[in-house]
Order: sequence, then C-alpha cells, then structure tokens
Amino acid sequence: ELQRHFSFPLDDWQLSAGSSILAGHNVIVCAPTGAGKTVVGEMALHIALEKKTSSIYTTPLKALSNQKFGEMRKVFGVDSVGLTTGDVCIRRGADVTIMTTEVYRNLAWRANTGNIA
Repeated sequence: ELQRHFSFPLDDWQLSAGSSILAGHNVIVCAPTGAGKTVVGEMALHIALEKKTSSIYTTPLKALSNQKFGEMRKVFGVDSVGLTTGDVCIRRGADVTIMTTEVYRNLAWRANTGNIA
C-alpha cells in the first residue's frame, strides 16, 4: 500500500515501520545517514494526508528544514506544505508543516503548560 508513493523498492525495515504507523503505533527510526529514514517520515506524512490529518516534520537545523521544505513541496504540492523556523513562517496551517525541532519543542512546551500564544 505504501510502496505506491515511491518509485524505488522499499527496504523491509521501511515497510515494517510504515506498517506500524498505519496500525497507529509510534515509530522511532535509528539508521545511518543515507539509509532512508526520510522515507519513513514521508510515509507518515502520506498516511496523515490520507486520513485528512495535519502533520509536522521536524529537523534539527534551519538549513535542513529549508531543504526538506523544498523537497516536500515537490512530493505533496506547493499549497500543502508550510515551513516554520525561528524567523520564517510560510503557509501557516498547511497540511504538512516542516519545522525546526526547537520551534516544535517550544510549541509542545506551551501546549503542555497551557501557555499558547
């Protein structure tokens, strides 16, 4: 089911992670750089879009967030993807938001404390 979103064969561990996400489980992926962790993130975004649920894709660096923003716009469409970093907010409320981990942490903290601005 998830393979249809990709033009290359998925590895067993990617399919296993995607199946777990489809089943409603949380997934943590630890793999070397270049092994295909982003594919699992993309699977989660596809699943969220199919369920008409908004999603957030985080990266540790602003430069990487900018890069993923460009990549994800090609995959999901320009109007479906937004970007939020410490100094930039593009397409707030998009179906998919690419965000730095720092911004996400701050949002989660505010939501947890009831201090949402």
